[in-house]
Amino acid sequence: MLHAPSKTVSGTQLWLLLALFGFLIWPTCSHADGFIVVTDGPIVPHHFRFAPLEVRFHHVKVTIENDVATTEVDEEFYNPNGQRLEGTYLFPLPSGAHIDKFVMDINGEMVQAELLAADKARSIYEEIVRKAKDPALLEYVGRDAFKVRIFPIEPNSGKRIKVKYTQLLNTESGFTEYTYPLNTEKFSSTPLNEVSIKVDLKTREAIKNVYCASHTVDLRRDGDRHVVVGFEQKNVRPDTDFKLLYTRDSKAIGINLLSYRADRDDGYYLLMASPGQITVSSSQPKDITFVLDNSGSMAGPKLEQAKKALAFCLANLNPEDRFELIRFSTEVEPLFNELKPASKENVDKAGEFVTHLHATGGTALDEALKKALAAVHGTDGRPYVIVFLTDGQPTVGQTSEDAIVANITHADTATRIFTFGIGNDVNTHLLDRVAEGTHGFSQYVLPVEDIELKVSNFYAKVKEPVLSNLQLSVNSPGIKLQQMYPNKLPDLFNGQMLIAFGRYSGHGSAAL
Repeated sequence: MLHAPSKTVSGTQLWLLLALFGFLIWPTCSHADGFIVVTDGPIVPHHFRFAPLEVRFHHVKVTIENDVATTEVDEEFYNPNGQRLEGTYLFPLPSGAHIDKFVMDINGEMVQAELLAADKARSIYEEIVRKAKDPALLEYVGRDAFKVRIFPIEPNSGKRIKVKYTQLLNTESGFTEYTYPLNTEKFSSTPLNEVSIKVDLKTREAIKNVYCASHTVDLRRDGDRHVVVGFEQKNVRPDTDFKLLYTRDSKAIGINLLSYRADRDDGYYLLMASPGQITVSSSQPKDITFVLDNSGSMAGPKLEQAKKALAFCLANLNPEDRFELIRFSTEVEPLFNELKPASKENVDKAGEFVTHLHATGGTALDEALKKALAAVHGTDGRPYVIVFLTDGQPTVGQTSEDAIVANITHADTATRIFTFGIGNDVNTHLLDRVAEGTHGFSQYVLPVEDIELKVSNFYAKVKEPVLSNLQLSVNSPGIKLQQMYPNKLPDLFNGQMLIAFGRYSGHGSAAL
């Protein structure tokens, strides 16, 4: 049983619970990303005054060291109109933040602004406008807000702006939150060509849980105290603030709990658990079956990528692991017909087997999955996972997606299936359903992508189960847990985070 003290979450953390339950998150009124309000120029009917401008790119670099966050913003506005515009750049800052630098493009040169009192800045600006010159004077306009009067915004040209500010992050209920206001849907007359956020997080204590409920991000750990979080999209209109939460804990497994209850209604809870980055010696020995598709549809770069991915996985087996290798096309062929120890001799034999495979025949995907699932009977209760490398296009035997998924989910095993889809024409719908139906996950790689990076990130999550067969219970008879998602907890792997949420009834102190 996992023990964690029950805590009550404040309103500042409620957004996370509501987001996970699919409720509407109220808009942030006091924060908005930097944008330009056009004060003199063409106005599009029924649009805001900043509608005539486009945002070409928006790059954010964040460095967090021991709860002190430094945010650097680099963005370019573009005037697609045929006439000169005048505007005001507004940048409301997070509460308690102070601006370190403001730089603006003036005649092709990035010029740093000078902070002046409002009345002095306004008089200088008006004088510059009369002379048709371009100012970069930063004007304080109220609590946690700055503005810059910009003239001219030349026709068919860009205006690049850089802002740097520092803030002290708040920690509440064990969670430290960083928010970057990315709600820019109204700030551009067209979608942004590119938007990206990179967060470089370093702390004195071990970082356990790192979670972004607002956006899909990539996480890369470098030891216990350093995490890099990345987000990037193209041709989009961002309309949600970027919110990142992290927790620190010196324990081997960090557990954090948020709970919320309004009036007499049933309450909500959110549980997060993470082992952080632990040594391989602490991981559980596992049994693993690699299933490789060498059908005709995998011919060319697909099969070569699959071979490279499989070679990486074989080379990174732990000494205590056992494994099997199955290749399939029209027929299914296991290498050992049983789980074998991950000795150098067996791993070399598997590598030689993979090297000589060629793409030919149909795709007996369902039969290959059945064969891999049958190996669970020789695991003696050890964690058992299947790594499935394919393009997911069944052509032989059972080809119905529903039937294939049903065969897997109805199997009376705790097997996790992790799918690795390869190529441009992958059946992602089927592979996602296979992975999700067994509490695994899926990863995809295009022919032009770096296979080593993708498979290393993928297999790093798979190869080291820290805890398996998890159950969540509460030690108080007056508290009952309801509607938990997921209803069956997945295994906890090295560097990953477990998230479970649901509703509860009753009241009083309790431990989960």
